[in-house]
Amino acid sequence: MAAPCLQSRSLAVIKSSTQQIEFNFSESKHLQFNQYISSPTFNVGGYNWALDFYPHGSSSDEENDRIHASLKLRLLSQMEKIQVEYSFNVLDTREKYLPVHTPLLRTFSSLPDDCSNWSYCKFLSTDELETHFCKDGLVVISVNIRVLSAASRINDGSGGLCHDIKRLWSRGERFDVTFEVEGERLSAHRFMLAARSPVFEAELYGPLAEAKLSCIKINNIKPKVFRALLHFIYHDSYEHDEFKVLSVEFIQDLFIASDRYALEKLKVQCQQSLYAALSVGTVMRTWSLAEEHNSPWLKEKCLEFVTSWENLIRLVGKQEYARVLLSFPSLMAELQHKLKDLDDSLENVGKKQRIV
Repeated sequence: MAAPCLQSRSLAVIKSSTQQIEFNFSESKHLQFNQYISSPTFNVGGYNWALDFYPHGSSSDEENDRIHASLKLRLLSQMEKIQVEYSFNVLDTREKYLPVHTPLLRTFSSLPDDCSNWSYCKFLSTDELETHFCKDGLVVISVNIRVLSAASRINDGSGGLCHDIKRLWSRGERFDVTFEVEGERLSAHRFMLAARSPVFEAELYGPLAEAKLSCIKINNIKPKVFRALLHFIYHDSYEHDEFKVLSVEFIQDLFIASDRYALEKLKVQCQQSLYAALSVGTVMRTWSLAEEHNSPWLKEKCLEFVTSWENLIRLVGKQEYARVLLSFPSLMAELQHKLKDLDDSLENVGKKQRIV
């Protein structure tokens, strides 16, 4: 009988924790852009962490008329690489914790060329924080952290399958297909693309003309977006020095590409990033893309954002608002239905108040 196969490494949850951190919002108003208050050090999974709160933001990609507070989760311990799933909740004035986004999965590392911190640039607008979440001058943020680590490891002298695949990419070994994207040439391995994407499999090994070509021209994708897509295929993440600071437009384009090539995990990552970056300036295009590329979850999040009275008032006069609703009657119908439900709810509340 053959010996059982041993996995050289596997991911398992080794510790999870929720920290409630209180920031003095009132006394931090004097801070300038990119200045922050740091939390006390806390320990999760045997690693030390800190949460930085930027009352007036850390991202230069801001709406002119709206400032967002930012958060940055920092790994303080010296660690080669760990995977972490984390999310933030914020305590409202009714003493209820509200989730700000879906959990994010990121790699933290203290190595010089890697990333020891991840920012959440558009946490909440400072106006929203002060109106709905600031009580007695304080803002309370709950950070939920799950640390993932290589729990079992056999030192067989190799870096494992993932390491070897990444090395194939980084060294440029045995590439057998090249793509031309707006004049830039990018090479890869047919077998790897086919294994990760059914669309690439059909193009590279099916009866299509592309299967016989050594250089394939790609249209309607920018070179940087296609590089990020290839990086994801080999690394299971688009996290890289080149892609650390990304515009919302770039993530929107990557979202389109992920749907085009049926890369579902990348599509989910893009949806999470787009939700985290929702603003009056980005929501309409993101909403239309969610409709075009079959993303019900992101559509619902956009609809919730648009039907906030504060946001709706600021959106109505914008050309993009009118253009999207005229181009997508289904979104117009959903918006009207949602607003009717809100009107009915407000009317019922008013009736109850009059009765009381």
